[in-house]
Amino acid sequence: MSETQHDSAAAIAEITERLNALKRETSGMSAQRETAAHPVGRMMWLAFNVVSDLIAGVVCGLGIGYAADRWLGTRPVFIAVFLIFGCAAGVLNAVRFLRRYDDRQREEQPEGKE
Repeated sequence: MSETQHDSAAAIAEITERLNALKRETSGMSAQRETAAHPVGRMMWLAFNVVSDLIAGVVCGLGIGYAADRWLGTRPVFIAVFLIFGCAAGVLNAVRFLRRYDDRQREEQPEGKE
């Protein structure tokens, strides 16, 4: 029985060593994968941010316009006005976001590469 326990302990030690070696090998790969984002994922993130800025501007403009019309007893006057303001604000926010993103991309690029 002691021989089987000894064999089991040796097998466990071997498995542990192999697992540690595998962890050392893959830790460099996972760090490299985290720093280099996939281009499709990056573009999806960029598109999501731009679209959410546009939608948020429209929804906020409609909400403020509807509340103002309801409070003052008028109908589509303030909805139309604030819808235009909301669209303009959404476009402005999207443009600002894209400019900041472009500036960051240019800073991260190596100088010799364009």
